[in-house]
Amino acid sequence: MRAVVLRQPGGPEKLILEEAPDPRAEADDVLVRVRASAVCGRDLIDRRGGFPMMKLPMILGHEFAGEVVALGPGAATSGFSVGDRVVNLHLPSCGNCRRCLAGETILCERAWQSFGHTVDGGYAELVAAHHRALVKIPDTLPFEPASTLMCTAAVALQALRTRGRLSLGETVLITGASGGVGVMAIQVARRMGARVIATTTSPAKVDALLALGAHDVIVSKDGTFHNEVMRRNDGGVDLALELTGSATFNGALRSLRRGGRIVVVGNIETEKLAVNPGALIVYGYSIIGSGRCTHRDLEDVIQMVGSGEILAQVDRILPLAEAALAHRLLADRAVVGRVVLVP
Repeated sequence: MRAVVLRQPGGPEKLILEEAPDPRAEADDVLVRVRASAVCGRDLIDRRGGFPMMKLPMILGHEFAGEVVALGPGAATSGFSVGDRVVNLHLPSCGNCRRCLAGETILCERAWQSFGHTVDGGYAELVAAHHRALVKIPDTLPFEPASTLMCTAAVALQALRTRGRLSLGETVLITGASGGVGVMAIQVARRMGARVIATTTSPAKVDALLALGAHDVIVSKDGTFHNEVMRRNDGGVDLALELTGSATFNGALRSLRRGGRIVVVGNIETEKLAVNPGALIVYGYSIIGSGRCTHRDLEDVIQMVGSGEILAQVDRILPLAEAALAHRLLADRAVVGRVVLVP
């Protein structure tokens, strides 16, 4: 098969399209013919070697959609059949640890298979995936938008609904709002009945964010948007969805009203930062991490897209051979939503 293989960390030029051995559906695996693979900011961190325990050489890509072409012996009774159209989760949960038994599958204590990190991902014509890492999609949902939903809309839904406990009528701040998660988080938060304030570094993206449903957009190139948030929304926001990392974290924290929550999802800017514990104590802030989604989250957003309640945001579709270009576009913040690669 053709695949984009990363043999050593580095810049986009390290992403090389080559012939690779076809994976096989072993044990509990399902073999998927990839029809579309979305490109995420995490892929850039993977490419740079930013996460520990990464296997090399590696086929990147942790968001893909395609068709089932074969089943391993352990997956034969999983409910999947050859020809099923599927998308993936970040990783399969074990189903048996304390977290899984409590229904908190995204915190599985035994999960280790992470696409594009510890096992090969979707920048390829074929990918082998554990059956517990797959969700079916309807025939009416094209593969390209489907490939973008897991790590954008479903992650946003988990962060807002479950981790952030967003309630009807609350105000939410979304940093890095023009990225893949941000453009879906705006729509999901609006659907949940929230007032949405979005931040971006680009004046050219303001109209697009307003069209997606943001009530207000603040342009800030240096992360010091909190004064403007306070001016436009007296007392601050109830919830901040932090999608960028160190560059905007303190601005988001300072935008909270007393007792506010900040849910950290993105870490594109990975530098360390300083947080004043006194502010957490005095103002009763909560800092919450959220990085994945459940089967239910993904199934819910698939239904929302199918009913027209939210719209998947595909900025452009590129051939697999242009994976390096896709990474450069994301690094340059030249897209709104997701770039999708197709074999």
